[in-house]
Amino acid sequence: MKFEPLNTEQHDRGMVSKLIYKTEVEIFHAILGKNEVEGIKNIKSLIKVGNNLFGSENIHVVSDGDGGVLGILVSFRGDEVTFWKEFKAYAYSKILDFYDLLRYVFKGTLINELLTASIDPGDYYISNIAVNPEFRSQGIGTCIVENALKLAEDSGCRKVILNVTLNNERALEFYKKFGLKVTGKNTADWIFKGHETFDIEFLI
Repeated sequence: MKFEPLNTEQHDRGMVSKLIYKTEVEIFHAILGKNEVEGIKNIKSLIKVGNNLFGSENIHVVSDGDGGVLGILVSFRGDEVTFWKEFKAYAYSKILDFYDLLRYVFKGTLINELLTASIDPGDYYISNIAVNPEFRSQGIGTCIVENALKLAEDSGCRKVILNVTLNNERALEFYKKFGLKVTGKNTADWIFKGHETFDIEFLI
């Protein structure tokens, strides 16, 4: 088991895309595709294009040493990625048609404002964490979080922040083991019914 930056030539990009999609199915369905197949395809393209939230530069994987992906981490410094900064890079216009691009801008803006913690330049944001279902209960999640905290420290960040949906009690208990605490609550009930998130923070 090895934690390392995503290598698009070596690691299974399809599995990485699928794991990212599964972290927020409802949101990805709303902004990056009409169904799961299309959403995963678009994430896969964003990974390849780069210079965006889901560009390979922001992804680490836990691998089996032979290209197999056991888990993924999408994370970055607060001054490296913002919604409008990545949109201006035109990565999304390369993979989305005009209608889907407008939908992404509209709903993506709402998600960014309503469901995501406020990210300052000195913060380290954990966007997505997922473990391949075939390899759960093997310490992979712990490996990912421990390495995410190390990446944050190496980046000179003051704190680590992330969002967890309110009904994901298992994830909340898991993160508390690392000393992360709940600092806020977000809702966008009128656009994503029943979808609320907690802001979670860990001071380094």
